[in-house]
Amino acid sequence: MCGILGHISKNINKESFKLLLNKLGHRGPDDSGIFFQNGNIALGQTRLSIIDLSADGHQPMISNCGNYVIIFNGEIYNYQEISTDLLKKKYQFNSSTDTEVILNGFIEYGSEIVNKLNGMFVFAIYNIKKNELFLARDRSGIKPLYYYDCGESLIFSSEIRVLKSFSNEINTESKVLCLTFGYIPEPNTIYKNIKSFPAGYYAYYKNNNLTFNKFSSYEFLPKLNDSYNSIVSNVKTLLHNSVKRHLISDAPIGTFLSGGLDSSAITAVAAQYRDELNTLSLIFDVQKYSEETYQDLVVKRYNTKHTKYLIDEKYFLDSINDFIDSIDQPTCDGMNTFLVSKAARDVGLKTVLSGLGGDEIFYGYPSFKFMGKLKAASFLPDAITDTLGRYAKLKKLKFLKYDFGLKHYLPVRGIFNADEISKILNISEIEIYSIVNNFFIENYNDFLCDSVIDEAGFCELNLYMKNQLLRDSDVFGMANSLEIRVPFLDRELVDYALRIQPKLKFDNKINKKILADAVKPLLPSELFTRKKMGFTMPFDNWIRSNIDEFGFNKELKQKFLDNKIHWSRIWLLYILGKFN
Repeated sequence: MCGILGHISKNINKESFKLLLNKLGHRGPDDSGIFFQNGNIALGQTRLSIIDLSADGHQPMISNCGNYVIIFNGEIYNYQEISTDLLKKKYQFNSSTDTEVILNGFIEYGSEIVNKLNGMFVFAIYNIKKNELFLARDRSGIKPLYYYDCGESLIFSSEIRVLKSFSNEINTESKVLCLTFGYIPEPNTIYKNIKSFPAGYYAYYKNNNLTFNKFSSYEFLPKLNDSYNSIVSNVKTLLHNSVKRHLISDAPIGTFLSGGLDSSAITAVAAQYRDELNTLSLIFDVQKYSEETYQDLVVKRYNTKHTKYLIDEKYFLDSINDFIDSIDQPTCDGMNTFLVSKAARDVGLKTVLSGLGGDEIFYGYPSFKFMGKLKAASFLPDAITDTLGRYAKLKKLKFLKYDFGLKHYLPVRGIFNADEISKILNISEIEIYSIVNNFFIENYNDFLCDSVIDEAGFCELNLYMKNQLLRDSDVFGMANSLEIRVPFLDRELVDYALRIQPKLKFDNKINKKILADAVKPLLPSELFTRKKMGFTMPFDNWIRSNIDEFGFNKELKQKFLDNKIHWSRIWLLYILGKFN
C-alpha cells in the first residue's frame, strides 16, 4: 500500500516533484523513491511495507531488461499463482513482491495482465524505449487515482491534494452532485479540471494523448440456476478463499469488528486461519449506538486479541480539525472510518480486514426493499408527489417527478432534493436535474439487469460504495498509514454473488440470508436476530450539544435543533463550506 505520483511534461523540476511527493508521506512512511529522466518524466512512490518488507520492494521498480519502470499502489492476492506461471516462462524475480509480478506480467501479457489480477490496484508502467505510459485501476475502484491532463502534460496522483496546485477552480456541477448524493461521484472531483481515473479501465499515454479502454465492470447477467443449498455452499467456499488471500501479510494485521454480520463474518472466517487474531472495535458512551455486546460475543468465541477504543464527545470534537485536514474533497461521512483507522494505528496494526461490501453484494440495505415500492409510486400524478414532498421526511419523493435513471434510487439515498439545492447554490432546479441526469447517462447508462432489486445493487456498488465507502476507507485509512482490505470485494466472490437470483438473495424477514446461512455455524445465534445497525456514531447528540461551534446561520441551526433536518445534511453543509 502506497502513494504514487507521476508527471509527464517538458522541463519537470525534480526538487518541485520531490515536494509534491512529500505530501503523500502519510500513505507510505516506510520508504520513498523517484525515477527521473531528462526532465520529461518523473515517477514517485511512498511505501507502506506490507509484503516483503525488505529493500527489495523499493519503488519505482525497474525491470531486469532496464526498459520498464513501475509504481504501484495496492495488493494483488493471487500474485503467487501469476508468479508461478511467469517462472515457467523463465522470468527472474529479485523480490517476493506483488509489484514485480505485475511488472513482469505486463512485459509478458501487455494490457491483458489487468484481467489476471485479483486484488486492489492502481499502477503505472513506463516504457522507456517507446516513451509510453500505461495506467490501470481495479474494477471496484478500491484504490484511487486522480489526474490532470492539460494537453501538453499529464500529472497523476493517489490524492487530489497533490494536484490542486496545478488546477484549483471549484466545480459547481460537483457541488450539485455532492449535495445530491452526499459525496462527489467519479469521474468528477471538487476541482473542475481534475478527474478521477475510471475504475475498471486501463489507459495509454503517448504523444500527449490519453486513451482509455474498459477491461471490467460488474455483471449481473446471466443468472445462475444453482439450488439455494449449492449457492450457500459456494458462497462459503468463496468467502473462505477470499479471507485466506486477504490475510497474506508480512506486517501486523487484524480485523475491524463492529458487531454487525459483515465484520463478524470476516472476523470469524479469519480466526480459522490466524491464531490470536487482532480485532479492533469502537465503543461509545451513548448506549443507543453501542454494539459492544455483540462484539464481545465474537471476541469470546474466538479468543481474539481485542482492543476496545472509547470514542466520546470530547474525542470527537478534538478530532474534527485532523479529520478536515485529511480530506481532499467533501463527503457527508467518513469520521467513523477516520477514528477506527487512527485506533488501529495506535495499537500497531498496518493492515486490517473490513466488512465493507457485504451489504452491496448480498443486498442488505433498505434500498433493496424500497426501490420496488418507489417504482410503483413513480406513476403517481405530480400534484400528489408535490404534496407529499412538502413533508420533511418525504421531501426526496420529488425525485420521482423526473424521468431519469436515478429517480427510484435518490429518494432512498439522496441527501438534498433539487428544490433545496437550488436555494443553497442559487441555481435553477432544471439545471440541477440536468446535471444529475447527464452524469448518470454519461457514466452508467449501459448497465444490464433484469430486476429493480439488481438495479438497486448496481447503484449501491457503483455509486455509494465506490464513491463514498471505498474512497473514505482509502483516504482516512491512509491518513493514518493504514491499509484497509475488503474481502467481500474479492473478484471471484463478487462475480458469483452478482449472478445469484434476487429472489434467493433477498428476503424481507432475514437480512442477507445467503451470507447468514453461509457463516451460521461460525457465529453466535444472537447476531442473526439482532436489528441491523450501520457503522455509525452519536453524531446527532454531539453536534446538537455543540451546535454553536460549527458556525451555522441562525435559520439552519434552528431547523436542526427542531429536528427538521438530519445531522448528515447539516454536517455535509459544514464540510462543503470548507471548499469554498
